[in-house]
Amino acid sequence: MIGSVNATRAPRRPGGRRRWTIPATVGGVALAIWVAGLPLYVFPPVDDPPQRGENHAEVAFVIGPPTEERIAQAEALQDAGKVDAILISVPAEGEQSGENLRVCSEPNVTCATPSPATTAGEASLLDDYSADHPADSVIVITFTPHVVRTRFIFERCYVGETIVVASPTRLDLLEWVYQYAYQSAAFVKAAVWSCIDTRFAR
Repeated sequence: MIGSVNATRAPRRPGGRRRWTIPATVGGVALAIWVAGLPLYVFPPVDDPPQRGENHAEVAFVIGPPTEERIAQAEALQDAGKVDAILISVPAEGEQSGENLRVCSEPNVTCATPSPATTAGEASLLDDYSADHPADSVIVITFTPHVVRTRFIFERCYVGETIVVASPTRLDLLEWVYQYAYQSAAFVKAAVWSCIDTRFAR
């Protein structure tokens, strides 16, 4: 027939649409996890340190690792009259041990090693410290991704008032990804295990 055109359609490649669907799904899940974690790990609610005077806390507790930023923040709170003493969680050996940190030899500063070396172990360390140094309130200094989990564990495992603050946090993208994964897994463990069984509440 004159004017007719015989056109053959190219066969569709099986799985073509699927190859786009899988990356889009993975990307959507990753985005959802990132957004859900923003108020937990990136922009967690932090507490305001108490003011000088009767409402001040008895101790500032630097939980591990005892970085220069966290120690400096504890010293600033002490200099401002917002805490009476400083407690620092240190490893048993290494550069950050009590033997090697200058601050550990200063007045009103106690450096001790938690057992186990976990956040729940540090809450237990605070209880031991409070037995000799009565403390009704504590300012716990950690870093941003750890704020919410720290508050959760200390409010369950420490009888006094817990105020959690964050030292300046500078992480690159891969470090944030790691913190999302680590803190999420550790949160599950902390929710499942009690303060008594601190081996699992990392």
